[in-house]
Amino acid sequence: MKLSFTSCIALVAAVAKVSADCFSTKLGYPCCSDWNKQVQYTDDDGQWGIENGNWCGMPPQCTGIDQGYSCCNTCKVEYTDNDGDWGIENGNWCGIKSSCKSSQPPSPPQPRTTRTTTTTTVKVEPTSQGGAPINPPKITNGQNGVTTRYWDCCVASCAWDTNTLAQHPVNVCAKDGKTRFTPFDWRVGNVCDPMKQGTGFMCNDNQPWALNENVAYGFVAAGFNYGNQKQWCCTCQRLQFTSGPIAGKQMVVQITNTGGDLGSNHFDIQMPGGGVGYFTKGCSAQWGVGQNGWGERYGGVRSASDCSQLPADLQPGCKWRFDWFKNADNPNVIYERVQCPKELTDITGCIPPDDGSVKKLPW
Repeated sequence: MKLSFTSCIALVAAVAKVSADCFSTKLGYPCCSDWNKQVQYTDDDGQWGIENGNWCGMPPQCTGIDQGYSCCNTCKVEYTDNDGDWGIENGNWCGIKSSCKSSQPPSPPQPRTTRTTTTTTVKVEPTSQGGAPINPPKITNGQNGVTTRYWDCCVASCAWDTNTLAQHPVNVCAKDGKTRFTPFDWRVGNVCDPMKQGTGFMCNDNQPWALNENVAYGFVAAGFNYGNQKQWCCTCQRLQFTSGPIAGKQMVVQITNTGGDLGSNHFDIQMPGGGVGYFTKGCSAQWGVGQNGWGERYGGVRSASDCSQLPADLQPGCKWRFDWFKNADNPNVIYERVQCPKELTDITGCIPPDDGSVKKLPW
């Protein structure tokens, strides 16, 4: 096809404009089409849409537009945070347009402060340990799953290097639950091995904790209707609870264990006092408790006061169940795979080899 010289210039300009307006091309993802205005996901890179089953980058308009804030009419920056640059107009916060970045020099670094006012409503995004927001973005295209709970004190299946693609499998501890085996191998063995009882146990720090009232971190045994154990081990999933008293809350978990007793898209959340389940020898060998563990074999203790029966090192995770988790009984979830937070991999020592290519958490 023959193009005039002016048409070529226009084409080049259009291509340049798309590249400038779309952050995702440098990450290996195409830009979203002009007709696609539906934001499916937001992270530090920008806003993402989905076309033909694939991620695409959406040209940003201004900071905070997806959070209900209007765009500023000027480019004067009054404040900068993880969301971007902010201005003030008519006593209210407004988002600085992305086009301002090309029309003004960069603003000097701003001190990290909290925006407050006595006369207007301002944007305050409370964060907590791990930087998780109080109101995290919802999962919009996740898969459906189910949850249960357990704590059996046994060595997790992802602790065996033959079960994971990661260079370093999940950490294993001695009987005290604190001293890590470096390295762990077959000579140490699993305390729950029915053929030859070993001296390896689950580490005490594999219990859940709250980052804030709506976000928690933890560890799970899991099974799916796709893939295999090697592909699952040590990957992280963002769970959004959809039933029970914690509907709407989110939990980011790392898969440390699998098992034949798990169903499809099933997350068995590790929480002390949650019931020993199938394996009855681990906690009895480690802590001298009966073979059913603390409380019932399936389900565990029944109240927060029962957590006092557990060793002191395990009580925080037991109390978490009755506090943050509101004693929810096997709530349903929607979930999606995400990059593992450092807070989790620092505990397990296990990082999936493809973790860097997985979508980041939206905080």
